[in-house]
Amino acid sequence: MKLHILPLLLASLLPPVASAQAHPATQEVSLGTSALTYNSFLRPSAPFLMLEAAYHRRAASEGPWNALRLGVGVRSGLPANATFFPLEGFLQAQLTARFGIWEASMGPEIGLSGFARLDYSNRGFPTQDLPNLEDTRISPLYVALDAAPLRFHFGRFLVSALELQVGTTAPSFGAVARVQLGLLRIGASL
Repeated sequence: MKLHILPLLLASLLPPVASAQAHPATQEVSLGTSALTYNSFLRPSAPFLMLEAAYHRRAASEGPWNALRLGVGVRSGLPANATFFPLEGFLQAQLTARFGIWEASMGPEIGLSGFARLDYSNRGFPTQDLPNLEDTRISPLYVALDAAPLRFHFGRFLVSALELQVGTTAPSFGAVARVQLGLLRIGASL
């Protein structure tokens, strides 16, 4: 009697394993444009128009881990002469929720930015000490929270607009705010 139960238990485990293999990990490449600014209490930076190329990979299994996307990307921006190194690289981890063609995503991002700077004009400060102190607290390392509520899939293709990213530079968290508004992103699943 017990020997007959064992094959049934093994057979009941096979469909989830087979379905996990039948759904390979989803890979996605995208190109986008956004506006980026760094702000402190005293000085904002001029906005940069950013161009981005990104790659994301979704977990291969079904269930709760299928909602996790890991990504890597690079951005460059204009005006390039406003910074020493007009490039930034980033890593993302996002949770997604998909209903029909709509798939919102949200998650943390960490990166290194050559655009981490404030406006260097002396706007009536009685002394240069305050702007110089702020400059010592800004760094190229940043952490941010990225939200993409208007993300839509049309077959293999995706379109996203009005993504919002809010973050700060590290290690002096909160000294300088990083705000990025994603204008438009177009991508495709591979």
